[in-house]
This record gives sequence, structure tokens and C-alpha cells, in this order.
Amino acid sequence: STHHQHRTAIASHTRRNSTIMSTTVPPEEELRDALATILLKDGNDDEGIIDGIDGDIVDYLAGMLHESGLDDLDESIGPFLEGLGCDDDLIAACGAAVMRCASAVTTNGGDDSNGIIDNRSNDDMHTGAVKLKGGIVSMSLNDQSEAEMDIWGEENTHAAMTNQQRDAHDNTVSSKDKRKARKELEGARREYTAKMAMLEAEEEEMGGKASVSNMVIPDYRSGRNEKDIHVRNVSLSLDNGTPLLDDGELKFAHRRRYGLVGKNGVGKTTLLKAIAAFEVENMPLHHRILHVRQEIRAAGGDISVLQAVMSADIERNTLIGEEKKLLKRLEGEEGVTNSEGGEPTSGGGESMKAKLEKLKAQSKETTSDGETSFNADLKRLDEVYERLQILGSDTAESRASTILSGLQFTPSMQSGPTSALSGGWRMRVALAAALFIEPDLLMLDEPTNHLDLEAVLWLESYLQSYRHTLIVVSHDRSFLNEVCTDTIEFAKRKLNYYKGDYDTYVRASEDNIKNIMRVYMAYKDKREHMMEFINKFRASASRAKLVQSRVKMVEKMDLEAPDAVVVEASWRFTIPNPEPLGRPIISIDDVWFDYVPVDEATGAKKPKGEWILQLVNFGVDLDSRIGILGPNGAGKSTLLNLIMDRIEPTKGSISRNGNLRIGHFTQHSADKFNLQLSAVENMLNLFEGSEDQVMRSFLGKFQIQGTDALKPMMMLSGGQKSRVAFASLAYQKPHVIIMDEPTNHLDMESIDALVEAVKGFRGGLIVVSHDEHFITNTCEELWVVGEGVVAKYKGGFDDYKKETLTRTAKRVAESVKQLSAINN
Repeated sequence: STHHQHRTAIASHTRRNSTIMSTTVPPEEELRDALATILLKDGNDDEGIIDGIDGDIVDYLAGMLHESGLDDLDESIGPFLEGLGCDDDLIAACGAAVMRCASAVTTNGGDDSNGIIDNRSNDDMHTGAVKLKGGIVSMSLNDQSEAEMDIWGEENTHAAMTNQQRDAHDNTVSSKDKRKARKELEGARREYTAKMAMLEAEEEEMGGKASVSNMVIPDYRSGRNEKDIHVRNVSLSLDNGTPLLDDGELKFAHRRRYGLVGKNGVGKTTLLKAIAAFEVENMPLHHRILHVRQEIRAAGGDISVLQAVMSADIERNTLIGEEKKLLKRLEGEEGVTNSEGGEPTSGGGESMKAKLEKLKAQSKETTSDGETSFNADLKRLDEVYERLQILGSDTAESRASTILSGLQFTPSMQSGPTSALSGGWRMRVALAAALFIEPDLLMLDEPTNHLDLEAVLWLESYLQSYRHTLIVVSHDRSFLNEVCTDTIEFAKRKLNYYKGDYDTYVRASEDNIKNIMRVYMAYKDKREHMMEFINKFRASASRAKLVQSRVKMVEKMDLEAPDAVVVEASWRFTIPNPEPLGRPIISIDDVWFDYVPVDEATGAKKPKGEWILQLVNFGVDLDSRIGILGPNGAGKSTLLNLIMDRIEPTKGSISRNGNLRIGHFTQHSADKFNLQLSAVENMLNLFEGSEDQVMRSFLGKFQIQGTDALKPMMMLSGGQKSRVAFASLAYQKPHVIIMDEPTNHLDMESIDALVEAVKGFRGGLIVVSHDEHFITNTCEELWVVGEGVVAKYKGGFDDYKKETLTRTAKRVAESVKQLSAINN
């Protein structure tokens, strides 16, 4: 019979592996993988090789084999597979796959409860944790390049580490729960892989050529040249079909500046990309629209920074190229100069207007044979010059230089190649290019992430006078308050519009919630009152009509009932307060520092007036709340490294309490974890000797729970990674916290949580940040670093802003003048 045949097929494997079956049962995960290779198409849980088989069936078979053992393999899976329509060959292949799996486990070391044997030493198990001098815990783990390991890490290393730390927990989890958790992790893995593939394809499409998203050249023949943008019935979805926006409405008024706010993952960046690519149905096509992404990987090149900004305007470049061709036909080769940098080629230094007038005079002398083509070219040249005039082509270089200077580029940096810049400075080039293009609709996605405070203050001032429409996505509420005239809330797949800046939006939103709550409570109170009457007199014959009337009223009220208001609780965390320490906590006395105090080639000493830090004196106690301000390159990070004992002073001394613990949190803290490992594994590596279950519970306080705590951190969202970084900071129980741009890449909720945690912390604090809201809410005194001096600032933050804007305006004017002299 058929049943006898498949029993015979499997039994042959059983006899050859009787020793394996009687002693070794592979882990359920390995059994599942073995069966999946036979029964599923390319490992796809949703599609088996025959109808009726999917990932759930494979999970069931693996769980059954793991629990019942392999001694009766022919009886356990044979009839079941036959009932699903599998033929003898397929059933035999499944049996062989299970036997190979069992054999591999035995070969690798015999019976192991989890099927994976760890042959590494205990020292290797905790590789990567680095402790620095002075009790500072580094969050940096050993890095491996993507080329050295698969994107999901070295499988055996990861699995061994995982099993060692999870054994006690796994033994209490049912097979069904394990299968469910595994499916969730596999789903997250597929989602992450798809996301990474999409980002890589996007970068490849950009080709590393431009620092900003490609701008689609508008069609000026469409529309009625209206400057406002109004599009109804807008829907937006991800590639996997997940809806982000349902029946939304885009309403952008000319010269208004909008702040687009919403939780991470709601779809803000996706919406901006769709608008920039004209993928929104019925989007008017006659607008110049540009979206500056928050992260790029521009390759850089040999052209100067100034030229890179000027060449970013695609429309301007196209018009200049067309001008060259027209002039060549109108006046011949000798009349067209070779224009470096794509500048208008009007020969002899003549203005566009003068050149055009000269050509018009020439047209009157043209013979009738060439008159038609000459006049057509002349008319088109007139149109080109008119458009170039609108684009400000005559002042292109000075405008580009002004913008770059405002973003802290020195004249030498502007004339230098973009390839010499770091990633953060290339992002500034991207921003400068967008401001130079000056599109009709400019969309900036987290523009302050790579800027220092001076550049942020200049950008605020510049955008306040922007002549067109602006949309900004930013986590910096002070920036939104300074720049925006309106706020758009992206929530629950809807766009809600509010007049006013971010703080005004918050107040209006809270008032709306209170009003809705008031209406809902009024409905509930009235309904309860009616139901009380109905229940009390339901059995009374004399009041039957009244009861029936009330019932109808309640039914009508329920049909028109307002939605219940759900107010989400704000997430907060705390940083444990440290034990007291005797003074001095940190004392900096007469410190001088420079990276190259003596020229190695000549042996000449650098003048002390040019040293990075000169005669620095100040101290830090447990009640210190210090905000450090100063322009980029002034020495703020150098000062922090001196305090943390990462570098030593050239002269002077720095004293620290011997029991001092310093916590260091930066904008890159979340990126320094080993993303191949889970949050639990990373934390156990950082804090050796900690217990697995204790660490899980601690991470739970930061809303890293369940599978989120166990999946590779590369699969966590940016906000979740930040919470793991918060957890690592809190677990140290530091006496002093040093923060370097801590709010970059955090959402509003995380920033608020960090502010509250720092305010409740009873230890010392030193902050370097461009976020005005964070500094003013956490720091009690300001210190300014500049020209080698570190001095306490006597005024408040508003006073510092005014001084900085005045100083920046003066520096920009001098920089433009200096660069103009160099180019001429």
C-alpha cells in the first residue's frame, strides 16, 4: 500500500540512524528549518510546494517531532504528509532532511538542549566591552564590516551567545509561543531586509552625484501659474500596501512656512518624497519642488564646494546650456566664451540685457533668408534670459557664498573640493544647495541634525525671510517655533492644519482634546441618566411609553455618539541618583592644550595665542548644570575629551575623584551597539556580571520588551535604539553625565523623556547641544568656548543668540568679500 511504501522509505533512514534517533533530538528551530527547505518555496512561510502546506504546517510538524522524538518518525510525519497530498519521494526527502539535521547535532557535540554547542571560552563570550580610565564605560563594541559577515551576523556566534543567556527563560516557554515569536522575528527580518534594499536602491539611483534629491524640472505650460498648492483626496501607502494617508488634503499657501509633525514611522518622509517626485495625483506640475533628505551618502568630487552648490540647480544649468547653443547659432563660435562653472556666456563681460539688445539690433540687418530662424532663436534667447533673471543667475555666486558662509564654511573650505569634507559637512552642502536653488516648495527633513548652534541660528534667520513655501520636519521645537507660521499634524492617517508655531499647535491640540473629552463626557452622563430611568421603570406598565421613548432616544444618541478620547500616556524614565562623593568631583586647573604644539618638521613651537585651549580653569560638582556653547571647531569636543581623560592636557592638571563614574551620551550612542546582537546581549556585554533576567526587566522600563529585547538591534526603530542607549546610560548610575548633541535623531517624545530624566537627576551635567529647548530646560549656567578661552557667560541664552547672529552676519559679509577677491 501507499502507507507501507512511505513507511519503508522513512524506515530505511531510521535504521541507518537508529543511534542518532535514540539519543539526540535537534532543537525545534533546526527541525523547522530542515523541513522548510523541503516543503516551502524559497523559505517563504506563505507558500508551500503543494497546496495546503505553509509555514504554520511546518511549525506544527517541527513542534510535534521535537516533543515526541524521532524514534517513531515513520508513524509521526508519514501519514500526516500523505494526508496533505505529498508523494513518496517528498515524504522520503522530509525524513532524510530530519535525519541529516539530527546527525549534524550529534557530530557537533552530542546532546545539547538547544542543539547548538558553544566552543568558545568565557573570555570570548564577552568580547567588545571596553572600560576606560576614570570609570568611564565606553558604549563602543568591536566593529566588523558588512563584507566580513552576513547582514545577520555570524550565525553560530550569535546563536551560541543567545542560547547561553536565554536557556533559563527558554525552558519555561512553550513550543507554540516559541513558534509565534520566531514568526514575528522572521517577519521583522523580512521587513528590515526590504527596507534596506529599498534604501540601497535609492542611493544607487542617486549615483552619489547630487547632495540633494533630484528636482523634477517643472512644466510651466500647465496650470494657471497659481502659487498656492491645493490637492484633495490624497492617499498614500507603502510598497507593501500599508496605508499611511487616507483621503488627505494638501493645502500649502504661498510664502507660508509649515512644520510637519507626527510620531516616528507615521509617514512624514514618505509624504515629502511623494510630493517631490510628483507622485501625488493631481499635484500641480508648474512648481519647482525640492526635498532635502535627513541622511545622504554623497560621494563627493573634485569640484569646489562653491561650484557644487551652484551646479545643483538643474533648471539653471539647462538654461545656461541652451543659452550657449543659441548664442553659437546667433553670433558664431567666436562670440561664445568658454564659461567655467556654468555661468551665462555673454561675451566680453556684457550683461544679459545688453547682449540681447545688441542681437536685436543685429536682427534688423539680417537678410530675409535667415530672418525666420534668427528671430526664432532670438525670441527663445529672450525667454531664456527672462527665466535666468527670475532665478537670479547674475548673483548666483554671491548668493551661494552667502549661504555657505552662514552654514559656517570658511572661504578656504568653499574653494576646496567636496571630497575633502566629512559626511556631516557634505550634508551642509546639500542644505546649502537647496537654499541656493530656492524652489517654490522647499521641504527640509531634519535640517539641524548636522549643524552646530551658530549654523542653526543663522538658518532660522534665513528661513524666516524665505520668499516661497516651506515645509520642515524637525525634532527641534525651538527651531520650529522660530521658523514656522503654521503646523501640520500627521496622525491617524490624516493631515490636520493649525495656525501658529509648534507651541501654539500644542496648546490648540490640548484644547481640542479637552473639548472633545467634554462633549464625550456630556454624552456619557446623559446616556447613563437615561439608562437609569429605563432600568428603573422597565417593568412599569404605566410608564411604558416613557421608557420606550427613552430607549429610542438612547439608540439615536448612540448612532451619533462622539468617539471616545484615548489619551496616550507620556513615556518617561529615570536615571538613578548616585551616592555622594567628596570634592573635588572634577577640577580643571590652568590647563593648556593643542594637538600640535610643536611643528614636527621644523621643531618650531606654535604661538600660545593659537592653541586650541588656553589657561582653562573651572570645576564640576554633583549640582553642576553646565551648557557649553561655541562655534564649530572652537574646542568644545576637545574640552569634553579632556574631562573624560581621553586626552591629556599639554600643560596644567585635571583632578577627578577616584570613585567618579562618568556617563557619556552622544548623538551616535545608539549607533555604537553591535547591531548583530540583541539589546539584552549588548547590555550584558557592556556590564559584565549582570544577570540576564535582571537586564530584561531593566530594559522593560524603557519599553524594550518581549521580542524587541531579543531581536537583533538592526531590526529596531531609531527611537527604540535610543531607548536602549538611555537604558545603558541609566544602568551605569553615573555621578556626572556628559552629553554631546544628545537630541539628534530623537523624536519629540524621546527628547521630552530625556529632559525630564535629566531634570530629576541628582548629579552633575555637562551638555553640548544646538537644541535651544534642551539647553534652556536642563542647564543653569552657560560656558562659551572660543579663540582658546573657556569662560562663563554672564547673560542668558537669548543674549547669546543676539550676539551670535550679529557676529555671524559680520563674518558672512567678510567671507563673501574675501571669496570674491580670490575668484577675481
